[in-house]
This record gives sequence, structure tokens and C-alpha cells, in this order.
Amino acid sequence: MSYRSTVARQPESLADSLAAARVDVAGLDVSKLGMGTLAVTGIGASFAAAVVVTGELNRQGKRAFALRSVDMMQGYDLADAILALSHRGRSVETVEALRKAPDAASLAITNSPESPLAQAADQHIRLANGSDATPSSTGYTATLLAAGLAVEALTKAEAADWDALPATAQQALEAAAAKMDRLADLFRDRRAIDCVGAGASLGTADGASLLIREAARIPASAYDTRHYLHGPMEAMDATTGVVLFGDGREVEIARELDRIGCPTLLVTSRDDIDDGAALTVIRVARFDNLILQALVDIFPAQLLAAELSDAAGLTDVKFRYRQSDTKIVDAAG
Repeated sequence: MSYRSTVARQPESLADSLAAARVDVAGLDVSKLGMGTLAVTGIGASFAAAVVVTGELNRQGKRAFALRSVDMMQGYDLADAILALSHRGRSVETVEALRKAPDAASLAITNSPESPLAQAADQHIRLANGSDATPSSTGYTATLLAAGLAVEALTKAEAADWDALPATAQQALEAAAAKMDRLADLFRDRRAIDCVGAGASLGTADGASLLIREAARIPASAYDTRHYLHGPMEAMDATTGVVLFGDGREVEIARELDRIGCPTLLVTSRDDIDDGAALTVIRVARFDNLILQALVDIFPAQLLAAELSDAAGLTDVKFRYRQSDTKIVDAAG
């Protein structure tokens, strides 16, 4: 399935994932997961999702932190419980992270209860996103959705309106698509693109930077908003680009970048800033739930990655650098 067609079926994928995840979440025993400190872990896009999920856990008053799976592979006693994220459940590092923490209560979120990660965890939530492509689109959003339901069960938070998400996703995709011709013109031939957000939105920025790297092979990096002001922003000019997520300091950064002629995309719920000469604004709905916010925020980045991929002549091109030691394969290979 092509990357664009996979992004287009996000509403359907989210509806299917919601139905499946609700069944598994209803059967969870969250008592041990709620004790002590919780680490949310993953690698690649799953770590970006882990940052988002941690932001919502913290908002709900839970002591939790995002921890890269590679930092858990030494077997140090770093957390009382672990929420492990991996779309296919075959990432070597995340599986090993759970194996090296046998005393920690664990919950895995993957697309198969037979996956190595699901087998290594105490409990499991299944993703039902269907086909995915390279880079990942439905796998990433399904992971966030399932994690959002798990967070509500764990923290006993008021339930978000997850039933409205497929329709909200469709609206967000349509709003973003209306700006893509302009963004394709502004962002074509960038020598580098920075992606910026604060708190949970740093995870969205990280996810966006991976999309750009994988789809268009443009160097892209993610930065926390305040950290960005302490040096990293100095490299940006009219030959680069910036993607910003947020309603706070990100707005003034967007205005400043527009003044210096640096092509910029601002994904925001604010209505007091408009497109500029080099600035494109995509407005999204605002949610208190930070996982819901991340779900709608990532759609513009997914579509932008498709535009940049097409512009580079890389539409649906697979990874150049295939690795032999990052995924666990079954006996059939």
C-alpha cells in the first residue's frame, strides 16, 4: 500500500484501532502498573510516541518518564513499571529492555499478541490499524490511540471523546491538504528542516522529523521549544525550513522565522496568526488531552512528508540502509 493511500485511510484505521483496543483495555489489570514510577519506552517513531504519552501521564499526575529502550538494555533498575511501544513488536531493543527488567510490571502495545514484545510483557493491547507503509503513519497513530485508552485506565482520568476521533482526523487531513501546494513550493530543496515543540509536542516534533528523514531524505531534527532558543535556531535561514507545533512561544518563533525568510509551518489551534511570506499556518482543533492533540497535530506532518518525498522523486521508495540486527524475525525469516 502506498504511503499517501495509507495516510488517507487514517480515519478508518483509527476507528478499527479504537474498537480493538477498547476490548483489551477493558481486561487490563492496572494495579501493578499504577505503582511507583512508570517508564514509557520505544525506539524510532515509537519513542516519539512515548514522549507524547508521558506528557499526558504527567498531566494526569502520574510520575512517569520517557526512556529510550537502548538505555534500558543494561539491566539497571530504572522503573517499577514499563509501558512498551512497538508497532510490530519486533524491535530488538524494546524486547530486550523488557527482558532486562523482569521485576517491573509491563504492558506492551503492538499489532500482534504473538509478537516478541507482547510475549515478553505481562499484558498486551493489540493494534488493528491494518496495512501501514514506509514511513509509518497508521501504526504511529494507532499506538497513540491505544496508549491514550491505557492512560485513562491507569490514571482513572475522565474519558476523552475518542468516538469523535475518526471524523476529527478526516477534518484535520482535509484542512492540512488545502495548504500542501503552498508548502510544497516553500519547502522544496531545503538543506535541513528543524521540528520544534514543547512537552508532549516534542514527541510530535520528533515523529515529524523522522517522517521527513525517511520519506524525503532531508536532514531533520527535533528540538524542545525553549531549548531551540538557546542555540539550535542559529543555523536556520532562507535555505532551511522549520515545522512548529504549539500555541505558545512557537507562535513568536514562527513570526521571527517569517521575518528572516525561513520557510516555516506552524501547526496550532490559535486563530490570531495568519500565513506570511514564508510562513504557513495550519489550524487544528485544541484538546486538553495531550495524546488527542498529538494525533491531530501529526497529520500535517504526514502530508508534508509525502509532498517532500514526491518533490525529491522518492515517492514510496523504501529504506536504502536495511539493517540486519534491529528486528526479531520468525523462523521463516
